[in-house]
Amino acid sequence: MLTSVHIRHLVTIEELSLELDSGMSALTGETGAGKSILIDSLGLVLGDKADISLIRSGHEKAEITAAFDLTDSSEAKQWLHEQELLDDSCGDCLVRRVLTIKGRSRAFINNIPVTLASLARLGEKLVDIHGQHAHQSLLKAPYQRALLDAYAGNEELLNKLQHQWRQWNTAARELSNLQMKQQDRRSHIELLRFQIEELENLAVEEHEWRQLESEQRRLSNASLLRERSEELLNTLYHDNGVTQLLQRSLSILEELREIDKLPGDSLEMLQSAMIEVEESSHSLHQYADDIQLDPARLASVDQRLSNILLLARKHQLEPAELPLHLSTLQQQLAKLLQSDEQLDTLQQQIDEHQQQWGKLAGRLSRSRRKAVELLAAQVSATMQQLSMPDGRFSVKLDSIEQQQPTAQGLETIEFFFSANPGQPQQPLSKAASGGELSRISLAIQVATIGLAKIPTLIFDEVDVGIGGGVAEIVGKLLRKLGEERQILCVTHLPQVAAQAHHHLLVEKQRHNNSTQTRITQLEESQRINEVARMLGGVEMTERTLKHAQEMLST
Repeated sequence: MLTSVHIRHLVTIEELSLELDSGMSALTGETGAGKSILIDSLGLVLGDKADISLIRSGHEKAEITAAFDLTDSSEAKQWLHEQELLDDSCGDCLVRRVLTIKGRSRAFINNIPVTLASLARLGEKLVDIHGQHAHQSLLKAPYQRALLDAYAGNEELLNKLQHQWRQWNTAARELSNLQMKQQDRRSHIELLRFQIEELENLAVEEHEWRQLESEQRRLSNASLLRERSEELLNTLYHDNGVTQLLQRSLSILEELREIDKLPGDSLEMLQSAMIEVEESSHSLHQYADDIQLDPARLASVDQRLSNILLLARKHQLEPAELPLHLSTLQQQLAKLLQSDEQLDTLQQQIDEHQQQWGKLAGRLSRSRRKAVELLAAQVSATMQQLSMPDGRFSVKLDSIEQQQPTAQGLETIEFFFSANPGQPQQPLSKAASGGELSRISLAIQVATIGLAKIPTLIFDEVDVGIGGGVAEIVGKLLRKLGEERQILCVTHLPQVAAQAHHHLLVEKQRHNNSTQTRITQLEESQRINEVARMLGGVEMTERTLKHAQEMLST
């Protein structure tokens, strides 16, 4: 329940503090006094979009704070607990919204900064605002369907159905996309198979290109390699070659060592050099023997290199990249070939989702058909209290012909109305006048309002187009709602205002070129004067005052 509102620097409000009680509270005042400012302020503090033009002239920011008693707000309390925003020290919730002239907006729940979306989600659980043009929504099919489902308690069932529909729709779109690409897919498969066959026939092995390049260099330079190897061996072993020179040097060192001590390890190092030269000579000799002039093998290697290079250029790759490219193409082909299995899997998923959707849609239809008669009877009964004694209200369900799942079930929903006996019922949009539509709207709200768990309901001039005895009945209906829920009602009708448990007067005051709006809670004598004003205008007679007193006492 909304317990208090504090507003600073918003439009015509300099500063305003208002305490609110349970039951029905009527807000009245002259036209243009600013009765809707309180409603707009509550909308802002509960997440509505803001405009900097709402900030009072001459100020940098506007601020709205609302306090709620959560005793009867279990859903709001649970949500606050889940978001770690619940103040366990008390049973209240403090919500604050700050607008700045720079266009920034800040929101707080229990003095903790939150996003505007979080503020709106909490607001949906605390306050339900019925605007003065709410009855216009009654003409729209989605609104009519939502009202019936709310009355039938179909929220959970509808959520499950829509979840299945989304899964079905996603799988169906994916299947359609795959089927549209089938022709391109076939062409791609043929191309991949041709390319893979070329690569497999050539069968280029990993590192083969570099090995062939090395062999080709050796074969094409075989004569030069043999000639230079023989020249090197002659240098090592020929008369006066390296080997003989090292041997002679070792002999001289041996002689010197017999005469005197040699410096360092000179003898050992020469002996080591001799051994290494002999080993090197042996390796070179073997290398020279292996060198063969093989024109046939050279021609074969040249051809192999040419074939590999040609295919690499065709694929716009380096020759060494061909083995990896073959593996990549094979993987692509395997994936495309698996898409046939994917088509079968998707079709199976679609069938399963459609089957589950069908079961849920059947349950939803049965629930709706069961609720239709109850809602029609309850709304018709309330309409008849609102000076439409012969008014009949009904809800028509028409099966949807298409076989594919929809997000809303198996049928369309439309409200029908007849005002007079013998008159056939017609769609609400064609049959009801403006005044009738207002009364039907109120009748539906009365019929469905008890289903919600929202503790505070606000009616902003929903009684437009109603007057006389009907207005008194409207007031009684709102008062009856006020016995179970907190009701705030902005009204121009004295018959409605007189039924309220509490009466708030909205006034606009002008002082020193400044305009301010204030809201005052009226005492009994003040209520008489305000109801009399609403009855008779500016000049109040004794008769008007007496009439007002009688309305209030009744």
